Amino acid sequence: MISDIAAVPLSPPAAQQPSQGELALCRHCDLVQVMPELAPGEEACCSRCGLHLDARHPQPVLRPVLYAGSALFMLLLANFFPFVSMFAAGNSNEMSFFDTSSVLFSEHHQWLAILIWLLIQAVPATCMLAVLYLKLGMLYSLPARTWVARVLYMLKPWSMVDIFLMGLIISFVKLVADADISLGPSFWAFCLFCLLHLRTFQVIDRRELWSKIAPCPPPQVAAHAGKTGLQQNLKLCQVCTAIIPITQTHCSRCHTKVRLRHRSSVQNTLALLIAATLLYIPANLMPIMRTVSFGETIDSTIISGLILMWQDGAYPVAIIILIASVIVPVAKILIMFWLCYLTRLPFSRRQRHSSQIYRLVDWVGRWSMVDVLVVAIMAALVRFDLLMSVYPGVGALVFAAVVILTMLAALSFDPRLLWDPLPEQEEARFDATT
Repeated sequence: MISDIAAVPLSPPAAQQPSQGELALCRHCDLVQVMPELAPGEEACCSRCGLHLDARHPQPVLRPVLYAGSALFMLLLANFFPFVSMFAAGNSNEMSFFDTSSVLFSEHHQWLAILIWLLIQAVPATCMLAVLYLKLGMLYSLPARTWVARVLYMLKPWSMVDIFLMGLIISFVKLVADADISLGPSFWAFCLFCLLHLRTFQVIDRRELWSKIAPCPPPQVAAHAGKTGLQQNLKLCQVCTAIIPITQTHCSRCHTKVRLRHRSSVQNTLALLIAATLLYIPANLMPIMRTVSFGETIDSTIISGLILMWQDGAYPVAIIILIASVIVPVAKILIMFWLCYLTRLPFSRRQRHSSQIYRLVDWVGRWSMVDVLVVAIMAALVRFDLLMSVYPGVGALVFAAVVILTMLAALSFDPRLLWDPLPEQEEARFDATT
């Protein structure tokens, strides 16, 4: 059930009085709004851009603790037992979950191995430990909860266990025609870990979490619902959602340095997008995977692998690879360039749904990493010496860099610039670089 927060109109006299009740400042469109009382199971969304603002979940401490604890237990099991076994031409090979990164390290692909290990093991485990610490800290007043909460939401976008699960499915479809695949106990433990990990983030909310860590600082200036924070000389702490005056440099609750807007947001975004565009060309020309069979070496690029899957009749896999590795990166780069361009246009010429488009490309961009994870899985599983072995190509690391750069570009872009008036339209000049 969704409870939309209604913004108070600017024209009635009531809008000129301080709003009663708790206020929320949208971190995507900068609108100050009155936060309604939410019952368990309800959530509140911004009335202007639709961004999720707050939620109430039943048993807010017990459920996240149980989900996070169970997820960590499943991750532990996933590393202790056989993950997947492959049988081909009288030969067999058994892969453990840790082999996904350790095999790459032994083959002198250290940077790619470290990246894979961080994305599918270290970062997800750290997030679950952070949730346990924060929720138990509500009961026992554990120290450093502010720092742990900051780390949790910084790492959240980089946890890619769901993408790794999709990579496993794609790898199995590629191999099932030429070999027999046997799923070990660790595979099912990892599937449960993936589900529990996703569910843990669904039952916690940033605003509600911070309200339990430390009380929201009282407003030092009168705020009015229905106006933007920029109009009222207010700014939002993007870490803990506290509203503070523009003149205050650090948040009173989490002590993070707070800027009116992301520093040099458009400039940094454009620089990252240009770097991603330049790397995307060699990422498609260099081999992403190298297959050695009976002494013959076959190099596969993203496009050639896509064509091979289509010719073999694996149409669903070919379509997934086409979307994730070709369409999504190109579309994200183009859309982010377009959003940067929109910030320089008058407000009346900007698209009304640009914030929703930004949130979509921000979410979908991480799925481009699936091709890199498929290469890591194939390299760990297909190890039959002279019969057949798979090795990652240099294109895998370059393509991973493209995905990371586009994710950083989306994180550095400040969507509030899509709703801000241009400097020449304001009496007080607003500099987005501050």
